[in-house]
Amino acid sequence: MNIQVIQETLLDIDINTKIFVLIISLSLIQLFDIKILLSFILFILIFLHYDKFLNAGSTHEITVDNINKNQIGEDMYYNTNIKSLLSQLGSFKRYNRGSYGQGVKYMRKFFKNIKMLEKEHLEHYNPYFEDALIYLKTSINHFQSISVSLPERNMKDGIKYGDFEPTKKTNHLAYICKELYNECYYLLTNISIKLNEKWVKNPTIYTKEINMNTDRVEQYNEKDEVMWSLY
Repeated sequence: MNIQVIQETLLDIDINTKIFVLIISLSLIQLFDIKILLSFILFILIFLHYDKFLNAGSTHEITVDNINKNQIGEDMYYNTNIKSLLSQLGSFKRYNRGSYGQGVKYMRKFFKNIKMLEKEHLEHYNPYFEDALIYLKTSINHFQSISVSLPERNMKDGIKYGDFEPTKKTNHLAYICKELYNECYYLLTNISIKLNEKWVKNPTIYTKEINMNTDRVEQYNEKDEVMWSLY
């Protein structure tokens, strides 16, 4: 049972329902013990909002909702480091919802391809790998573009916090994006090693060796320079 969903369901109860429950409660408060009364109120709320409480135990419903709204969700939490970095990015959403939403959209596509690449019996893996790298770069570029919407620290806040760094938020966003890119890139690197071992044992006309390295040195491509340059 997802506690967050239950809390949101209770908060979303309309005013008419609240008034109805209040009137019934006041009418019965002198007739029943408080424990029985509370149980009765809970029963009414569950009866009136049965569908919402039923979905509270379904992580699938939450994931679908996150996908529809371009929100970060559990389907993107590959490990604790990535989960932490994605959570930190959430604080920048209010500065540019469009760029943030696009960043989440392509990051989700990236992890979807990662899960596909981890399947043992996947034979034609090169297209999934190439798309994953494109999705990663696209996502990071969208996240990084939020920096143009970030406000600079003013004198008042500088005095308040004893920190006069004018581009503090921009620098923090750049750090998060860099760390997230590194985590995801090394994830791809590890997968490429396994896929290359598979390719050496059984090369086919549908597969080829994947060139990746920990220094992130890639073959020069003019499109990369135009499309993936970070701000």
